[in-house]
Amino acid sequence: MNRKEFVGEIAKKRGMSKTQAYRAVNAVMDTLRLVMMQGESVEIGGFGTFLVMTDLKGERIPTFSGGRTLRRVINTLNTMEDEH
Repeated sequence: MNRKEFVGEIAKKRGMSKTQAYRAVNAVMDTLRLVMMQGESVEIGGFGTFLVMTDLKGERIPTFSGGRTLRRVINTLNTMEDEH
């Protein structure tokens, strides 16, 4: 799913225009970028944590660690698909 499709899904699920959904997605992404540029992590309960790691060369690398709830949901969906 690309960004445009993602925005469309949010608009449909939330009953908002695609423009409103686009602005909301951009606000979240911009905030994540700004916080991570400062070297801070962002923890979203039930989803996961966005982290900034530093490699051996000193380069900062953005990473994501999926939370327990997200992993459980994803694995439940995979199990259901395997049964069909």
